[in-house]
Amino acid sequence: MKYRILGRTGLRVSAVGLGTMVHAGHFGPMDDRESLSAIETAMDLGVNFIDTSDDLGVNFIDTSDAYGAGYSETLLGQALRGKRDKIILATKGGNVMVGPDRGKRNFAPDYIARVMDESLKRLQTDYVDLYQLHNPTVDVIERGDVWEVLERAKKAGKIRHYGVSINTIEEGIAAVNGGRSDTVQLEYNLLAQEPAEKIFPLAQAANVGIIARVPLRRGILTGKLTAADDGRFQGEDVRARSFKGEPFRRELEKAEQLRFLLDRNLQTFAQAAIAFCLAHPAVSTTIPGARNAQQMRENAAGADVTIRPEHLQRIDELWRSSFSS
Repeated sequence: MKYRILGRTGLRVSAVGLGTMVHAGHFGPMDDRESLSAIETAMDLGVNFIDTSDDLGVNFIDTSDAYGAGYSETLLGQALRGKRDKIILATKGGNVMVGPDRGKRNFAPDYIARVMDESLKRLQTDYVDLYQLHNPTVDVIERGDVWEVLERAKKAGKIRHYGVSINTIEEGIAAVNGGRSDTVQLEYNLLAQEPAEKIFPLAQAANVGIIARVPLRRGILTGKLTAADDGRFQGEDVRARSFKGEPFRRELEKAEQLRFLLDRNLQTFAQAAIAFCLAHPAVSTTIPGARNAQQMRENAAGADVTIRPEHLQRIDELWRSSFSS
C-alpha cells in the first residue's frame, strides 16, 4: 500500500482507503461476514500506527452514522476490537436517519454533539481521527456555530481533526475558503471531474486534504455492470433513485468510451478508475467500497497503477466534450 499526507492534518493515510456505505446494504443485500472480511483485509494491508509524526502509514476507513442508521459504525466497531491503532478512522454526522425527522439534515450544535457521542459508542472507541459534517449547506458552513462544537470536541480528545463531506461545488468552495475545514470529501471520478477545476486548486493552496469518494461511480466504473443490471436496483439500493433507466444507460455508454484504459499494465477497469483519482496531486486518498476481501485487495492494487500521460489527455478531452465523441 502507498501512503499520502491528508492535507494539514499531517495524518499519513493509505492512498486507497475503504468506504463502508456498502456494508449497510445501500448497494444491495450484504452478508456481515463478507463485510468484516473486507474491513479486516483493509487493516491487514496497512501497518500499525500510533504517532502521526512516525514515518509509517495506516489504512483509512470512512463511515457515517447515516449508513444503515448506524449499522456500518456498529459493524466497524466490532471489527476494531483490539485493532484500533491499525487504521485512521473517519465518520460523519448531520443526516437524521431515525424518528419523525428521518431524511432531514440537522447541524444544530447540540444535535452534532449528541450524535458524535453516539458514533463513538457504536465504534467502540474514545476518539475518531476525522469527524466530518455530512452534506452541510453553504449556509451551515459559513454560519460557523457548528465549528465551535467540533473545536470543543477536539480539545476534549474526542476527535483529532474535522472537515466536511459535500455534494456541490459551492459547498466545497465555501468549506475551503472558510478556513475551518481540515478536509473536504467529495465525489471525484472519471465521469465527475468538476472538482479538479473548481475546488482542487483552492484546496492545494490552503493545504486542505481531499478525500475522493465514489471513485467507481456506484459500480459503473468497475466494468462489470450491464444494462440488464438496471432491474436489480430496488428498495434501499441508492442506485434505485439515481441510476435507473435512461441515466443508467447514459453512464454505461460514457464508461464504455473509457475502455482504452485497459492496456497491458492494468488488470481491471476498477483499478484504472482508482488510479485516475490518485493521479491528481490534490487527492490524498480515495475510498471505494469493497463488498469482500477480494474486492478490497483489488482496489488497493489501484494505488500501484500509473495512467499514461496520453491516456490522461484523452480522458480530459472526453470529459470536456461531455463524452460526445
